[in-house]
Amino acid sequence: MSEPRASTLPGRPLSEEEHATLVAETAVLLATSHLFKSLDEAGRERFLASGLVVSFPRGSRIITQGEQGDHFYVLLRGRARVRTEAPGGSVALAELTRGACFGEVSVLTGAPRTATIDALDEVDAVSFERGAVDALLDDFPKVRRLLEALVGARARDTIDKIVR
Repeated sequence: MSEPRASTLPGRPLSEEEHATLVAETAVLLATSHLFKSLDEAGRERFLASGLVVSFPRGSRIITQGEQGDHFYVLLRGRARVRTEAPGGSVALAELTRGACFGEVSVLTGAPRTATIDALDEVDAVSFERGAVDALLDDFPKVRRLLEALVGARARDTIDKIVR
């Protein structure tokens, strides 16, 4: 988040004040996150510097099931609904709030998105491109194991909800 970069995601440049506030908020979020707290300070700083703040209006689609995905997100503000299409129709999986991460399956495995995520409120999230996530996971194997465990837990939860 230290330098603006070109991105395929919708967004607008941040004012200096917004940038400073979001850097501080995101740093705290990463430091207290179950997934990222095992990073040392330098690792958190490096990862944070690779992030891009993106905003999604209420009611907008953030991720579409079946599409290729190359961004992993950490939710800063707002709420988002996660659902998946199954043979019996759409299945609600979760409501995400501040600190939740999403988009990890595609970034970790290269597989298409496994769920659709819609903004219930105006949503601000920090987006991390696959390359930054891969570099982090290479340098911090514990974070890789935690992320893989999260993917497995979410897959089991999804199966349980579809079966019900």
